[in-house]
Amino acid sequence: MISFDKKHLPKYIYKFNIALIIFFAVWFAAGVPLMVTIGCFYGESAITFAVMASSFAVFLIGFFIFWLVDNKLHKRLIEQRTAELEKEFCEMPFEEAERILKERRVITDNGFVVNDDVFGNKVIPFEETWFIFNFISLNESVNMEILVFHNYNGNSGRQVEVLHLDRELYNFFANKETDLKDDPSFNLLIKDKKEFAKQALKYSKTLRWDFSGGRHA
Repeated sequence: MISFDKKHLPKYIYKFNIALIIFFAVWFAAGVPLMVTIGCFYGESAITFAVMASSFAVFLIGFFIFWLVDNKLHKRLIEQRTAELEKEFCEMPFEEAERILKERRVITDNGFVVNDDVFGNKVIPFEETWFIFNFISLNESVNMEILVFHNYNGNSGRQVEVLHLDRELYNFFANKETDLKDDPSFNLLIKDKKEFAKQALKYSKTLRWDFSGGRHA
């Protein structure tokens, strides 16, 4: 889908989208009226068919060129997003990630800190939590988050928190036994960031993977 979100799109994607729209606009503004005009003057003649063939040839050649450029830019975008993922989610010791999350009051020694509308912040024990890795591809970028659920008294529970995935959370979940160990998308992010970027950019809507029957933290 063509987007003109200049703030979030890479400059080369934004410029490509502008050029593509200009090409279509110019062709429809010049080519279509020209064919209609020639057709009115010369009717079903060789001149009319020649002009029509030339106009459509220009359109097809232009479209083919844009298709080639689009493929090249898509590969460039995958490389860029891969480099960003490798930089943002580089490895760090589990103990350090855990310490930082505790300092930020994301977790404690016993569980996850969540915001309760009635009781304020409270701690959900690790053994009562399960998680979903959620990502959305929007304007050629990928946003990732962890959905935290409370599994209480054998019930699948309800969502109690949404955590933006950062370096500390990434390393915490990459090294701790949780439901995310069974999540194919999260595992792909860990093992092959280029392939993850390639797959994630194919989607324009949120993907949710539910493995509530798996292991718990």
